[in-house]
Amino acid sequence: MKKYLSIASLVCLLAACSSTPTDPNWRPDMVGANFGKYPTNYPELIKQWGSNHFDDAKAINYVSMSSPREEYLVEDSEKQQAIFGYSVCVNIGGVKSEGYYKPFKKYWFFIRNGKVIEQRDLEYGYNKVIYRDHKINCDDVN
Repeated sequence: MKKYLSIASLVCLLAACSSTPTDPNWRPDMVGANFGKYPTNYPELIKQWGSNHFDDAKAINYVSMSSPREEYLVEDSEKQQAIFGYSVCVNIGGVKSEGYYKPFKKYWFFIRNGKVIEQRDLEYGYNKVIYRDHKINCDDVN
């Protein structure tokens, strides 16, 4: 029994050592990044997303939207790959949830080349982090 336990421990140790370590301090190069075309039509893109994802699109009120800012999402931290685009924060009112309407919810949208690539409901704490020590910033919401 001890022999099998020793072999299993050795295999686990070797497997742990063989993985490629990731640099916890890695950040993509924002200087040479290609963010794509600036989304001048971002209000329409977000409203189109809302009409496709909410039960009653006519009841939704887009209370405030930030201006698009250059941003990145990490696709693969081990390979150090990121996708660049623009982020927008939006306060949306009239969101139906569990049978009643909430006065407003804050959402974050990531836009690249005229498409919403990712969105997050910022009501949940874990959705407020894009990457290690890189939090969503919605300070410039109008």
